[in-house]
Amino acid sequence: MAPLKRLAPYLASALALVVIVAVLPEGNSAVAYPDPDREVRHVIPWRAGGGTDAAMRGFAQYFEKHLGVPVITENISGGLSAVGLLTVKRVIPDGYTLATMTYDVLTVGFLGLAPIDWSEFEPVCTVTDHPTALLARAEDYVDLEAFAAAARARPGEIRTGNAGAQGVWHQHAVAAENEMGIEVHHVPYEASSGMLAAILGGEVDIVVSSLPAFISYLQDGTLRALAVMSNERDPLVPDAPTFKEHGYDLEYGSFRVLVAPGDTPETVLAHLESVCRVAWEDPDFQAWAETAAIGPVWRDREETKAYLEALAPKVGQLMEVLGMR
Repeated sequence: MAPLKRLAPYLASALALVVIVAVLPEGNSAVAYPDPDREVRHVIPWRAGGGTDAAMRGFAQYFEKHLGVPVITENISGGLSAVGLLTVKRVIPDGYTLATMTYDVLTVGFLGLAPIDWSEFEPVCTVTDHPTALLARAEDYVDLEAFAAAARARPGEIRTGNAGAQGVWHQHAVAAENEMGIEVHHVPYEASSGMLAAILGGEVDIVVSSLPAFISYLQDGTLRALAVMSNERDPLVPDAPTFKEHGYDLEYGSFRVLVAPGDTPETVLAHLESVCRVAWEDPDFQAWAETAAIGPVWRDREETKAYLEALAPKVGQLMEVLGMR
């Protein structure tokens, strides 16, 4: 019996360890990530068939290829992305549920749509980022300064289309007003398709938006990009100057970021980031992205977090200008 008594503490410790492993959540077990017997759920918090849906479903195919397990994408829309993100926020943070996050997450709190903040998630990588652009019919304005002169001569008369009051492009139009010292009349539409029809049909004089929905009309000369809100010219419209080239400090865009719930284990995040990078650099993805004009931009976890930390207060200031606190 004496040998058994000496072994008792060790046996108790071993039993405790067995109990701990038995009650750990499934995603926190000792099985290496990703478990080949599980699938990864990818939530897109926007409707099916939209630009974000097309871009991130496309990326998910290459992400799945390099992750080595099925990636099932589903759309949970509503509340400017808040409904889908809240769904992901509440799951077990084990790496088996991810989400696409867009610019709108920076505004939902100001709008009172949901108690949610981007910092409650763990960025994995940035997949795309489109600079916002100021677009006009080609025959109306030859360049940005011609538009600015017209706007100053007729304050509040030039009609500017955007996708939704207080949304991303309304905010960026207001930022342009403030920086350029002009005043325009804002006309909201439900989506880029509405803005496109409006500017082609003459309902509005300019639109503030990202480029992809308008690219064919920019390429055939029907529309002109007067300027883009980025540090460098955009390859989609290489002849269009940046606002900064004209002396206006405007840098805004619309991004798509892959995120995991907060408290996801570091080892899982590191693996997801490495897979994202391989998928993003896959020549087949790059070829598809160029054809689809989704604006592929790579930022790793730390770069994405730094980008969002710098952008969030700027968005807060814009929302205050719009009367949203």
